[in-house]
Amino acid sequence: MTTPTVLVVEDDPIMGESLQLRLRLENYNVDLVSDLCAARKALQTRLYPLVLSDIRLPDGDGGSLLATMLERYGGCCPPLVFMTGYGSVEQAVRLVRQGAWDYIQKPFDLDALIQRIGEWMPPGTHDDDAWFGISPASQALEQLIDRIASLDLPVLIQGESGTGKELVAQHIRARIAAQPGARHDLPMVAINCAAIHEGLLESELFGHEAGAFTGANKRHHGVFERANGGVLFLDEIGDMSMPVQAKLLRVLQDGQVCRLGSEKDLHVSVRLICATHKRLDKMAETGSFRRDLLFRISGVPIHLPPLRERADDIAWLAHRRVQTLNAKTGQSKRLDPRFVSWAKLQPWEGNVRELFSALDRAYHFASDCWVRWERFGMPCSNPGSSTFAARAHNVATPLGDYLARAEREYLTQVMSEREGKMAETAEVLGISRKTLWEKLRRHKIAT
Repeated sequence: MTTPTVLVVEDDPIMGESLQLRLRLENYNVDLVSDLCAARKALQTRLYPLVLSDIRLPDGDGGSLLATMLERYGGCCPPLVFMTGYGSVEQAVRLVRQGAWDYIQKPFDLDALIQRIGEWMPPGTHDDDAWFGISPASQALEQLIDRIASLDLPVLIQGESGTGKELVAQHIRARIAAQPGARHDLPMVAINCAAIHEGLLESELFGHEAGAFTGANKRHHGVFERANGGVLFLDEIGDMSMPVQAKLLRVLQDGQVCRLGSEKDLHVSVRLICATHKRLDKMAETGSFRRDLLFRISGVPIHLPPLRERADDIAWLAHRRVQTLNAKTGQSKRLDPRFVSWAKLQPWEGNVRELFSALDRAYHFASDCWVRWERFGMPCSNPGSSTFAARAHNVATPLGDYLARAEREYLTQVMSEREGKMAETAEVLGISRKTLWEKLRRHKIAT
């Protein structure tokens, strides 16, 4: 991913240099200009993913800059965000209605600004090494995988459907293959235990000889044999029947497998990775999953949090998905920052899989360069659970007012659930207490 470049238009040298320094620390490139004339020249040289401008300039104002950008780019105008003092807020709101993307009121918290920029534009190069996400939970997961790759221990990945369990398994395999002395073509064989009929699962796991049962016309090598010397991924192991669990436990204990219809044991050596969306500990308590098997497969337990608990990843995942789609289609569409604002309000019961499905629909329905959720009234996971989504077709409301109202209602709801406790509310929302306080003051929410 190339490093994004922000155009900053600010005539105050102290403010301009401060913004430039902080953005560079966050791994963004910065073109800093001090007036409208210089901004127009800069806009002729490149297509910026974000323009951050003071609303009052020595040789013009925000309206003139917006008009220039709309004339040059039309419906694919880059996000223009105004920095405004108290006296020009009304003008900023008017410009947002005319086509600007947003405004931020001075004096503002730089941390809050950087967080907003993460929604307005793709992340910088500091995210290039990430493959799962940029939230603390995602980064901790990637560090854990680096550590366990050299350990000869089975891995159990648990998490809701759509959280990326198979992706984690693939990266574990890649890390194992990257170890000194390891095979770079290390095989990985995957099987979904829930997708195979119970009567056939044993044969798929352990194999069978010709004539072992009706229809067994030739010898079949099971996944343990095919994965010998490599990685075996058993997805949805929680759907495995008790008799098959017992046979699996014996194979894991002895390191030997016997094909159905054979009396010969075969030695196998695999790095086992299991995954399930079910709570195996609860199943063990009720007797529907063998406790001894649970102990055997959970050498390194990994829990993948649902997407709603790692909102910091939503913008990163969404931008990456659009880039992937651009690579497939040869187009150069961009993610509407307001998609991220909408996405952060959704429950995403299907997690990353559902997010990507929504993005794919929005991408292919987009009539210009912007991927927008409101293009065709995209539903959320549970329309009744979100006021924001329930009013998706109220086109009479300006988008800025609509988003502000949705944010106010959501803040009020979370504050109420946390009994007005600022620290807990800020933690749930994934923002600082100062940012929360500023939002509550802006929306006139009593604390």
